[in-house]
Amino acid sequence: MKTIFLRAGIAMFAISAASANAAGLLDYYTTGYTKAIDTKEASAVAYNWDTNTLMVTNDEEENDGTNVWGEYDLNGNKITDVVLSGCLSLGSSQCDPEGLTYIGGGQYVVAEERYQDIALLSQTGSSTYTAYPDAPTISVGPNAGNSGLEGIAYNRVTGEYFGVKETSPQTIWKISDADFDDETATVTTLFDPSVLGLDRLSDVAALSNGLFASTPFGDNLLILSGRSFEILEVTQTGTVVSSLDLSSFRSLVDPEDEGGKFEGLTLDEWGNIYLVSDDGDGLNQSYLVKLDYTGAVPEPASWAMMIAGFGLVGAAQRRTARRTAIA
Repeated sequence: MKTIFLRAGIAMFAISAASANAAGLLDYYTTGYTKAIDTKEASAVAYNWDTNTLMVTNDEEENDGTNVWGEYDLNGNKITDVVLSGCLSLGSSQCDPEGLTYIGGGQYVVAEERYQDIALLSQTGSSTYTAYPDAPTISVGPNAGNSGLEGIAYNRVTGEYFGVKETSPQTIWKISDADFDDETATVTTLFDPSVLGLDRLSDVAALSNGLFASTPFGDNLLILSGRSFEILEVTQTGTVVSSLDLSSFRSLVDPEDEGGKFEGLTLDEWGNIYLVSDDGDGLNQSYLVKLDYTGAVPEPASWAMMIAGFGLVGAAQRRTARRTAIA
């Protein structure tokens, strides 16, 4: 009996110590850098794990119908401009790339806000990609004007996508079985995001990629709200796990009080977060902001020990209850 309680006590102590030191994932971030970028109206950012670079979209087309994006290194230095053609052939509403995610092999999936489509862009040269009219697309929802599909994220583990609709109503989609050859997918809603209390949704990121893939929070999502200046870590059932207040950046991204805000986020292999801001309606500047991850990810063995500890406590309690009943 004493041995059982001693083991249970040790396990409880280990678990209590871990709980006492526990913090949400977003508690472990500090500002790495803030850099002004010349990609106008920066609306989304995606991490390319094959080249360790960042792709930043621009949600306004040029007069000649091209859409100019920027590729940056992880230190925020521009590598090259990426010119996508074909905006005018589709109508100006189609060139509104508010979301972007990398899926490997030189391919990106871009989220078009107004038509609520996701389109597959494949690399065709060192800095050229599929023209908009030639990109296979999958419809996520009906046409929604300027309140539609605002962000997209790819889960490298499952092959699923997650999308967020900005407002009217706010929506978080799970996009499964995406087939760009047939232009089909299964689209479902995860949960009602109005419970999160955010003023519009701006982007989504999956924690399943990179550093966090094998951790207990690897299935969680990051939800960005530019208007709320906040990032939330949430489960796929809508439970808020942690949050990060971005209001200290307001004077940086919106010094003219003209609507500058964060529009996109992504994570690299090491858990660092990258944010891009647009310049609103005034003379603001678009920015690329890096948030460094400063926490340690527990080794799988540590999680196994904690789980074993819980099992030991449960076993001790069951034995105690059984002996009491016999007595």
